[in-house]
Amino acid sequence: MITIETAADAIAYIHGRHKWKKTPSFARIEALLDRLDHPERASKFIHITGTNGKGSTSKMIAQLLRQTGLTVGMFTSPFIMTFNERVQGNDGNIPDADLLAIMQRIAPITEALDQELPDGGPTEFETLTAMMFVYFAEHPVDVVVLEVGVGGTWDTTEVIPDKVLSVITTVGLDHMQVLGNSLAEIATQKAGIIQRQRPVVTGRLPEEARQVVTTVAKAAGAQIFELGHEFEVAMVPGDTEWGERFNLSGTVTQQNVFVDLMGDYQIENAAVAIQAATLAAQLLGRELTPEMVETALAIVTWPVRFERVSNTPLTVLDGAHNQHGVDALAATLARRFKQRTVHILFGALADKAYPEMLHTLADLPNVDLHVVGFQNPGSRTVLDPTEAAAQVTGHTVTVHQDWQTAYQTVKALAKQNDMILFTGSLYFVSEVRANL
Repeated sequence: MITIETAADAIAYIHGRHKWKKTPSFARIEALLDRLDHPERASKFIHITGTNGKGSTSKMIAQLLRQTGLTVGMFTSPFIMTFNERVQGNDGNIPDADLLAIMQRIAPITEALDQELPDGGPTEFETLTAMMFVYFAEHPVDVVVLEVGVGGTWDTTEVIPDKVLSVITTVGLDHMQVLGNSLAEIATQKAGIIQRQRPVVTGRLPEEARQVVTTVAKAAGAQIFELGHEFEVAMVPGDTEWGERFNLSGTVTQQNVFVDLMGDYQIENAAVAIQAATLAAQLLGRELTPEMVETALAIVTWPVRFERVSNTPLTVLDGAHNQHGVDALAATLARRFKQRTVHILFGALADKAYPEMLHTLADLPNVDLHVVGFQNPGSRTVLDPTEAAAQVTGHTVTVHQDWQTAYQTVKALAKQNDMILFTGSLYFVSEVRANL
């Protein structure tokens, strides 16, 4: 018999559920939701997928819609500091007491389904998703910004019966063991969240992915709003020390918008968020004004997405955990920080395609690259720094068995105008953030 007496027990129980079962079936989650009286039917959803940018875009959409007076929930992953971040109501993270009470209801059902279903009961993510549905059924909001786990078509979150609109931020090569080996295959999975007769907003997609998404949207009668087509964003050049300014044109128009985040990609995320929030507000009976946009984006924060944690020396955390993310990071460094020496401390999981990521960073002329070890997260394996550095040819790469030693070494060497940047796995930068 399972005993769950504290929030920590509840979280441990969720983590203890078995992991990947990416089968083309919703049988497990539907059996669980059926016994919980279908809490997913109680809420309205904005459904978001994408290789990168889901988290930042979700946070911005939530902030924008709250400015209109709507109450907004969020379901995101992964968490950075505390597990409770994954389920957020209008006033912040799910409280421990609610998490505990809901899991005390769910655990006996998942245990029973373990015995009854031929493939076993709900997975970790299915259990977590059900917990979120129950929380928002019991603590209603006007709309939930719902991030997929992986992909779209067979993602657990796709069990929702109806959505206000869908968002596809980006399509790149990641989670290929699950989603497919080409942009077209991955785009097909992500396009699975497009709902018949409901709008879809997309970021700037590679042509191969764009063709897939456009075809699926047309077949579903879903009006498509695509960055670079129906609406466009352009950076406003300037010497702002931090943050970005941009102009929007097309279906949404606004000049000189400031967002307190860094990077070309954050401007594109902001444009997608404004387009999606403008549509969602209309569909929910509200209006998103330019003043509301200014207020929301000036205060938006998103941990470990080019997050400044110190000024002396400038120290930044960025969870660029795949090639797409590293390309975006390299573009920001080349555009905004080419006058500084950038000391990069890179840590990643062993199963990531990190050699190409390391080469992209090492190719920047002002970068001093260090590959570091960090704590294994759960059952996942961290790269071997020596092995990883050996795969970077033509560049000097320094190896450290732990990031703490690397940080002390680099901090002692760094000049006043230098920058220290921690990047790689979100697990890595989250560990650094918790310790710094």
